[in-house]
Amino acid sequence: MGRPREFEEQKVVSEALQLFWKQGYGATSIPDLLRVTGLERGSLYKAFKDKQSLFERAFSTYLRSVRAALRETLSSAGSPLERLTAWFGQASQGCSGDSGGPGCLAVNAMVELAPFEPGVRARLTRHWAIVEDAIAHAVAEAQRAGEIRSDVSAQKLAQMIVRTIAGVATFSRQGNRADVFTTLLDLVRIKP
Repeated sequence: MGRPREFEEQKVVSEALQLFWKQGYGATSIPDLLRVTGLERGSLYKAFKDKQSLFERAFSTYLRSVRAALRETLSSAGSPLERLTAWFGQASQGCSGDSGGPGCLAVNAMVELAPFEPGVRARLTRHWAIVEDAIAHAVAEAQRAGEIRSDVSAQKLAQMIVRTIAGVATFSRQGNRADVFTTLLDLVRIKP
């Protein structure tokens, strides 16, 4: 019988997530992970196997939390356009690094890892499809409510929104945190 773990696994995953998010996967070393988690090397390897496995756990946690926040905002009170606008505000702040954070981990991983890591690429493909579908549903509601132009399909508008978010997050890595979401809303909104 092995010794029981003396650490909270989800806390370690959360600490590792913050480090991967801030530094990127490649720049995060095992000694870095040991420092932020407080684990010994043997405990880290026993619990998580290796750096990649720990990243995958942390990344999955991140993606689930992003989608949960999206669902919560898009199902909150208000008109469809108000809910989309609220989510744009959250995405703008979170994905552009406006709050001083490292931008969007999904976009960071897409740039750093997806070209070389099929597992990350597959996870991101699924993630962006779920995000796009949720946004398309909200856009379709706003179109039915007469708040958003309907001459372009909700799915195409959602695709444009998702790619705009990824672009904002990518540009934010070099310090450009322009609020393009206001411009995006002006392009799709029906003027009174």
